Amino acid sequence: MRRHLSLSQSDSYEHLSITISVGEGFKSIVWKAEYDMDFNTECLFCFSDRITGYRVEDESGRAGKVAVCPKCEKVNAVYT
Repeated sequence: MRRHLSLSQSDSYEHLSITISVGEGFKSIVWKAEYDMDFNTECLFCFSDRITGYRVEDESGRAGKVAVCPKCEKVNAVYT
């Protein structure tokens, strides 16, 4: 399981977390996405009956987890 990546900068550490907003379109081409889990909850946008969790990483190596509706492809949540 992958943890947050960090970068050393003059004796301090900065977390490299991806910035994703709820309602943002799922950028499967830009993000490297790996299936994580399914959620039995309704989509906030199209009211589909489930959403899917993905571990994502952008081209700069920033990582995070998002819950996405497979129907409308909008981010419903960011989770850890």
